[in-house]
Amino acid sequence: MNQKIAPEITAVMYRPVLIRAGIALIFGIATFFIQEPTDAIVNYGAAIFFVFSGSAMWEYLRREPVPEGMRTPLSLTAAIWMLAALTLVGVQLGGLSETVTWVTIAAGLGLSGLAELWASSWRKAFTPARDHLIAGIAGVVMAILLITMDVDYHRIFGITGTYALITGVLLGITGLGYWLDTRKAIQEDGFVPPAP
Repeated sequence: MNQKIAPEITAVMYRPVLIRAGIALIFGIATFFIQEPTDAIVNYGAAIFFVFSGSAMWEYLRREPVPEGMRTPLSLTAAIWMLAALTLVGVQLGGLSETVTWVTIAAGLGLSGLAELWASSWRKAFTPARDHLIAGIAGVVMAILLITMDVDYHRIFGITGTYALITGVLLGITGLGYWLDTRKAIQEDGFVPPAP
């Protein structure tokens, strides 16, 4: 559990963390079950994943305990995901090749990964920032895989899904820990959580 994090923080942060985890897990599981994805499934599926992830990041970064300086890299992450989503829709509508798809997804994961690594530098002042370290590394590693491997739509979808599963599991564990700590503080210490 996250016993060193104040309940004032866990009570506010568990919802947006769990939302992002849920989005990532749904997409990651979908990529596992869809074994022969078409270009439309990859482009539109990844676009939907990026849009919802960007929205979840926006919900996270606007919360009161998030340090002001940390909001810049998190805003950048959300913006990169939204831009990647729009680009993927354009790729599909324009009938562009799978090369443009993997370049777009690699850029989205790699640049957002770097921004999350930047956000993780606030982990001493704001403990929840430590999750951005692993999420950032996962994004950069998956971008490198997309760049260095000979990829087709199946591999593009699988690599993107692997990123989603890694971040989904990580954030799911964190979010559940925050929720349990908040519940424990309510039951044992009489903590009154702030309004969502």
